[in-house]
Amino acid sequence: MQTVHDMKETKKLFALFEQYAHAQSYAAAFSTLLDHFLIAFKYYENEEQQATALTQLTTYHKKEMHVALLTDVGELAEGFNDPLGELYERFISHGKNGQFFTPTPVASLMALLLSIEGMQPGQTVYDPACGSGRMLLLAAKINRHLRFYGADIDELCCKIAVSNMLLHSLTGEIAHMDTLANSFYRGYKIGTILKEGYHYPYYVEFANPVESYIWLQPSAKSKGKGFDTQFEPTRSPLMSQGVQGDLFD
Repeated sequence: MQTVHDMKETKKLFALFEQYAHAQSYAAAFSTLLDHFLIAFKYYENEEQQATALTQLTTYHKKEMHVALLTDVGELAEGFNDPLGELYERFISHGKNGQFFTPTPVASLMALLLSIEGMQPGQTVYDPACGSGRMLLLAAKINRHLRFYGADIDELCCKIAVSNMLLHSLTGEIAHMDTLANSFYRGYKIGTILKEGYHYPYYVEFANPVESYIWLQPSAKSKGKGFDTQFEPTRSPLMSQGVQGDLFD
């Protein structure tokens, strides 16, 4: 449950977003907010791409409001909170399509039940329907030295999860995919670069599912089989830490 102080802070965030979204639909404004945030953290292959990205940011006509809103998001995110997810629930989803994110107290309890604190650095945590990445954040609050993986069928939710990973300098991958059908659309690898004593977060966007640690590559046996034969479980070809469970265990 939020305290009065928390409610006041959230009210300020909502007011800033309403100003930012002026003359736009909330959905379009929120998507633009995320896209411009992600521009600043994307890994670029050369200086020309970097210069183009910098121009996009510096010439954005809502730059001042954008900075003010993201500054507030950054402050509220301290302590592995999810203000972007709260914006999405308040202005975008309204619970449509079953999109109610796991409440923070419940997510905290689930993370504790998984014995996250006893896991070794580099071990993996995976949420196959991650939404805004809230479950991953609460796991990271207990043990941030793990690798965090999440997948979701909603592209906008995936961008929120990527943004949350970047805000907290976490390492892992977010995949835009249909987890049940194992249909992969796009992936985001998130990491940090150590420079002058600071860990700077970045992400790499990719479209080839073979590069993903999450997508399950069909085994040679299962290719071409129909529903009249037994399904051969599939595995990720790149999962290096621990053992990834079969899809239908």
